Amino acid sequence: MQNNSRWISLGLWALVGLILLAGTAGWWSAWGMPRASQVSFTILLVAAILWISELVPLFVTSFLILFLSSSWLHGAMKATGLNIDKSLFLTPFFSNIILLFLGGFVLSAALRKYRLDERLARRILLRTGGSPPRVVGAVMVITAFLSMWLSNTATAAMMIALCIPLVDHLPEGSDYRRAIFLAIPFSANVGGLGTPIGTPPNAIAMQYLTRIGEAPGFASWMALALPFVVLILILIWAILMWQCRGSTDEISVGAEETEMPPLGRAEWFVIAVSIFTVLGWLTGKLHGLPSGTVALIPVLAFFGPRLLGVSDFRGLSWDVLILMGGGLCLGVGMAESGLARWFIGQMPTEGAELSFLVIAFGGAAVAMSSVMSNTATANLIMPIVIGLGLSTLSPLLVAVAFCCSMAMPLPISTPPNAIAFSSGQISVRDMLMPGLIITLAGVGLTFAFGLWWWRAVGLF
Repeated sequence: MQNNSRWISLGLWALVGLILLAGTAGWWSAWGMPRASQVSFTILLVAAILWISELVPLFVTSFLILFLSSSWLHGAMKATGLNIDKSLFLTPFFSNIILLFLGGFVLSAALRKYRLDERLARRILLRTGGSPPRVVGAVMVITAFLSMWLSNTATAAMMIALCIPLVDHLPEGSDYRRAIFLAIPFSANVGGLGTPIGTPPNAIAMQYLTRIGEAPGFASWMALALPFVVLILILIWAILMWQCRGSTDEISVGAEETEMPPLGRAEWFVIAVSIFTVLGWLTGKLHGLPSGTVALIPVLAFFGPRLLGVSDFRGLSWDVLILMGGGLCLGVGMAESGLARWFIGQMPTEGAELSFLVIAFGGAAVAMSSVMSNTATANLIMPIVIGLGLSTLSPLLVAVAFCCSMAMPLPISTPPNAIAFSSGQISVRDMLMPGLIITLAGVGLTFAFGLWWWRAVGLF
């Protein structure tokens, strides 16, 4: 097995080398592609292979995109008369959206360090009693809610840790054991749709929407997303309960399992800052501050008084921020080099209905996200969507973001899926069928309900 993996890796590196050789030698010119677009296409292919195969860490690929764009692509564009500043490739790595996500990560770190997320989870779980359907429902609601504000990966890891004592009260092989460990990743995936900071594809979509002047506010995003979250959570619960039909198991939740020390001044301060920050995001139209600027409030409020330390700062998900920046940098290169326009010229999109484009690009997004990083998928597809040049791109970008997060049939589809699978409580077969049904239903809901609802809330 190790020998096979080694040969596969060597083969993929050889493919990367061949693509770089082709781009350098101008082989893509046979397709009628301008020189700058050829270089951008080469960078796109290399990024796609490295992101899909994970031959190197995903964030390393982002740095490679920045290096190739700032040196090779910039030179090719300059040689053809396309004079742009190199800083254009650097800007995506510290944009408003990156700041927004950074603020979300800092909030997550503070809530986790002072165990406020755990308090909320334990309090609600205690109130569900011993009814497994109610426990599963409560687990789903808590997980989805936390995933709107925190990293869905961190939320899934915390909820699984909290629920292990619960499932210990169930017999081995109980259907409800599997239901709880499936409810957590599925709800974390869906809950992230609810806010712009809930999942990286949302933030990437917001970056492009901001660029074209069609970005919804924080509250507007929640208005267009929350109905989906609620409907899909109900669907997930119904599927899991159908799989548990006939089971009579009960869960005993003792009060001693939920006892925690009283809130101190630090905890109350974290709660106050978190509420103030969320209110700042929700009222952006009133005060006029960008969401990224508001996101600096928890950074200053928590690190300034040393409620969070240097180790907490180092522990933030910088790799995710760099990954997002790399995807946005790739999009800049594709747009400025003319590659996105060339792609669109090859696609049968002339005169296509918006519903057809939503199905085409949304279907591609969910298929790719099922077997690779949803962030990388969004990074690859959204620049092409921008190149369509439609008068209204916002519903298409939002649909791609949603479909990237809807893909959940396999352990490798999302980090929450992988975390749940690594617990040893569920198998690939346990996850495959419900995950596939939820994926198809969620995508179908996006196609059937999305365009109507988004028009109703004023997205386009």
